[in-house]
Amino acid sequence: MNTSADVDRVDAPARPLSGWTLAWAAWILFFLVVEFAALFRKAPGDTFSEHWWSLFRLRRRVPLPIRIALLAVQLGFGVWLVGHLAFGWWTF
Repeated sequence: MNTSADVDRVDAPARPLSGWTLAWAAWILFFLVVEFAALFRKAPGDTFSEHWWSLFRLRRRVPLPIRIALLAVQLGFGVWLVGHLAFGWWTF
């Protein structure tokens, strides 16, 4: 039986390798390969950040309420992502 004290121990065994671990590792590796290929190609609109900017219309003139809404979505997602990945907050 694992208790919360076991989870916090430094010498506790690592999580076993699973299909999920392999899938996430493959996803991250695929992202890095595509992103580096886009960076080396240097064509406009290739990188993830350029797609993100296009999706949220950062380089276009949009009405102020729409810009505020898009900014709120980006900031909300960014805060959630940092809190979730770095600190383990907001898990389900």
